[in-house]
Amino acid sequence: MTPNELLESVKSRFIVLMHNEPDKLKQLLIQALRAYQDRAGHVARVRLDKAGGLSIPLPANYLELVAVVDSTGDWMYADVTGETIEIENTWGMRWPLYMEYLVELSALDLDKDTVPPTLVGIIQNYLQALIEIPNTTRIRNASIFSKVDTSNLSDENTLTQRKEALEAEMSGRGAIPRAVAIYSSIGKG
Repeated sequence: MTPNELLESVKSRFIVLMHNEPDKLKQLLIQALRAYQDRAGHVARVRLDKAGGLSIPLPANYLELVAVVDSTGDWMYADVTGETIEIENTWGMRWPLYMEYLVELSALDLDKDTVPPTLVGIIQNYLQALIEIPNTTRIRNASIFSKVDTSNLSDENTLTQRKEALEAEMSGRGAIPRAVAIYSSIGKG
């Protein structure tokens, strides 16, 4: 599912969508992707074969290096230099190598790239929560202007609490806690 397809699926959840300006929805979509990226993160794993060498161009969706290991699981020293990842050639290195890196979700091409399937549900829910806040405000204002009862609308505190609960869920489930644990274990020995 592309990011724009994800946005369309969320828009279909609303009975009345008054906050429907394309630019504002695009900003909220990118905000939802960035929120997941910053709170949870997503790790991509790439297999590196010997023919590719030890100088790897940065993937298009690269955010930060997590680890490089060889086929036995041994850690390989790697450093990001400019637009490449340089892997140190060590005596015991066994090919293939596997590189893990954090993905820059907020830089995905909204029409072409795909949102990792395991992230779709929570990002949809979070995007819905982001849209609900201004959408409910607009519905409330239109209802008050038209002298229609607004008691069935969620208040801003309830909507904000839902958004914050989803942020907490993101923080606890993602790759960043795992990446930090992997990185911090390197120095222990």
